[in-house]
Amino acid sequence: MSAMPRILVVDGDEDRAGETATVLAAVGDEVDLEIAGSDDEALSAIGRAVPDCVVTEQDLGEATGVELLETVRTVHGQVPVVLCTAVGSERVAEQAVAAGVDGYVRRKTGNWEDRLCERVSACLDAGTGTDRLKERALDEAPVGITIADANAPDIPLVYVNESFVRLTGYEREDAIGKNCRFLQGEDSDPAAIKALRDAIEAQDSESVELVNYTEDGERFWNRVDIAPVRDSAGEVTHFVGFQTDVTDRVEAERTAEHRAAMLDTERAGLEHLLDRVNGVVQETTRALVESTTRAAIERNVTELLADTDPYTCAWIGEPDLADDSIRPSAIVGGSAEGDALELGRSDGPVARAIETGEVQVASVDDIPTAAWHAARTDEQCEMLAAIPLVYRDARYGVLTVYTSDAEALDEREVAILAALGRMVATAVSAAETRRTLTADDIVELSFHVDDRSVFFVDVAQRADATLSYAGSVYRDDDTLGMFFTVESDDPDSVVEIAEEHDDVASAKVITRNGGISLVEFSIGSSGLLSTLAEYGGDVTGIEASPETTTVEVELPREANARTVVDNVEQAFDGVSLGAYRERQRAATTKQEFIAALEEELTDRQLTALQRAYFGDFFEWPRPTSGDDLAESMGIARSTYHQHLRAAERKLVGEFFDRP
Repeated sequence: MSAMPRILVVDGDEDRAGETATVLAAVGDEVDLEIAGSDDEALSAIGRAVPDCVVTEQDLGEATGVELLETVRTVHGQVPVVLCTAVGSERVAEQAVAAGVDGYVRRKTGNWEDRLCERVSACLDAGTGTDRLKERALDEAPVGITIADANAPDIPLVYVNESFVRLTGYEREDAIGKNCRFLQGEDSDPAAIKALRDAIEAQDSESVELVNYTEDGERFWNRVDIAPVRDSAGEVTHFVGFQTDVTDRVEAERTAEHRAAMLDTERAGLEHLLDRVNGVVQETTRALVESTTRAAIERNVTELLADTDPYTCAWIGEPDLADDSIRPSAIVGGSAEGDALELGRSDGPVARAIETGEVQVASVDDIPTAAWHAARTDEQCEMLAAIPLVYRDARYGVLTVYTSDAEALDEREVAILAALGRMVATAVSAAETRRTLTADDIVELSFHVDDRSVFFVDVAQRADATLSYAGSVYRDDDTLGMFFTVESDDPDSVVEIAEEHDDVASAKVITRNGGISLVEFSIGSSGLLSTLAEYGGDVTGIEASPETTTVEVELPREANARTVVDNVEQAFDGVSLGAYRERQRAATTKQEFIAALEEELTDRQLTALQRAYFGDFFEWPRPTSGDDLAESMGIARSTYHQHLRAAERKLVGEFFDRP
């Protein structure tokens, strides 16, 4: 080594190379520092004058620091090389050690500047001898490194580095002199152990992953790479081993495998569910579509389910709130004869389904009402499911099915039954509503309402106003537009108060005429009105004043009016039945409708309406103008539009106001 040591810094990043050179200036006052920007420049510089030490970055663009190290070792074997890198890894460290690096420093970790100066100073002090530096590099490697004597009995360890000590918890003095099998335990894979033994016997390299144990008994997954070390004569003298903790990766892989297995199981379950959906659900849908009355719905559904595996019996019934009992109204696979099931005296699945609105599954033998259920079925059954028939706030009874398969009513089957219950309830609601609109014999119910949770009661009392129902219309966004004539000197305050109510999405004044205004209330949901509608009730009148509120409802005569009244009175405080009437709704023929309309229209109004219709005045674009029609009647255009507007008003009124 010359009086002025020469250090070659190899790095394609000028700023990083300058930083390295600045750090190395601390090695000594008289140090000759040279920077090469690539491996080619470095080899050229070494060819000109061999440096006392080479400090290289791993990332050299098209080449790597390890590749440069291998080339230097081949061409200039005695030149010390230190790898100082910002992109280090366990694999890079392994490659560097295998290539004979004299020092390995991770940039930007700990006191890397001091460690770099120490490594370079040691190289300069040792001249061309690298044995001590190699051992130091091995000690500092980020992976566990062991060296075993291939010629000693039982191939004992003769060297372990600091990373091995940290990984296993065994101190050097406890490990050296022993075969590395002391890391193995009951969960160590025999196949992996045999692969290592076979490689040692064959003097070959091998890589395995197996469970090892630390000094305190903690298990970890160890990747073990072994390779033979040969002398100049080609004889194997030692085995070098690299130990890497891969526990996180292996456990992540096993977790992924477990999840994949769970997904396979779930997929199989979903395929079964899909088969059931394609079967019973589609058949039920078909049965519901073909049924036009509630009785037909109940009959078809029970027939379908009783004939569908795994069920043998099915019935539907609606609770009688008068005596708190239930009796099947439709049953297949069993008998409806016998006493009704008393709901209030049992905590059975049928009572719980009605109370909670959720499907209940139970073993027939384990419930207090076992004898009642056994009497309903023709065959011996082990399990039953009670499915509530609920549509929004309306309850239409319970569907109960029986099976002799104790494993049939699993979570997926319960989900299917719950969906069936909702489908049946929806169909029943539609049938009841349709019956209300088409029935000739109807029941009129008059309710007295004093419940501030009902928006028109709250508005009438707080705004000191009188609200009279004028009609309603459903919108595309599922809100209900309700129109009320409002007697109030301040309709704007009515709007403000209404919009504070939870049921009212918005409100606005449509028209003002003295102390009477038309106000539209947009309702997202209204508990009372929704409940009545879901039972098939048609609200025909609402009168709300600060003192009293009355709601008029029509039901088909066949409807269970007592059930509707009881449910409404239980659900809403301050709601009570005021009157019950039965009457026949008169059917109106087309001729009667026309005759009634003609009685309302004057001759001029009827003529104006007829000429507008036959002259395609209501088409767009209009082939006929208002001027043309007015001229055909020999009147002024403004007069014609007055007659037409009056006729349109009477026509629309006759349509909406008819009973």
